[in-house]
Amino acid sequence: MIEPEVLAASLTAFGSMPSHAEVSVARLTPGQRLARGFRGAGTFWAIAGACIFIPGLHFVLVPGFLLIGIVTGVMRVRDAETVVRVHGVCPRCKFEQDFTAGNRFAPTWRLDCRACHNHLELALSDRA
Repeated sequence: MIEPEVLAASLTAFGSMPSHAEVSVARLTPGQRLARGFRGAGTFWAIAGACIFIPGLHFVLVPGFLLIGIVTGVMRVRDAETVVRVHGVCPRCKFEQDFTAGNRFAPTWRLDCRACHNHLELALSDRA
C-alpha cells in the first residue's frame, strides 16, 4: 500500500458549529484490490458452504450467499481508495478521537462519537 493521503474534512452535528477532521485515504494497487475482492467473496462463499448442511433452508441460503459473495467481491475490486483513518474533534462534546469508519471511501458519511454518542456527519473538503 502506498503512503496514505491526508484529506481535510469537517465534522458536523445538529445544532453545533463544524469542527476540523482529517481523513487518511490509501490508494490500492490492482493486486491489493483483487485480494480484497477475493477475501470479501470468500467469506460469503465459506458461509454458503456451511449452509449446505442445513436441511430445507440450503435451497435458499446457499445460492443467496453465493450471489452475495459475487456482489461483495465485485464491489471491493472496484474500490480504488480505502479509508485508513479518521481523526477529529467532536463538535458537540469537543472530545478528540480516532473515529471508527468503514473502509469504503465516500465524500460524506455518518460517524458516532464514543464520548457523547451523537451522530456526526463527516464531509470532505474539495480535493485538489
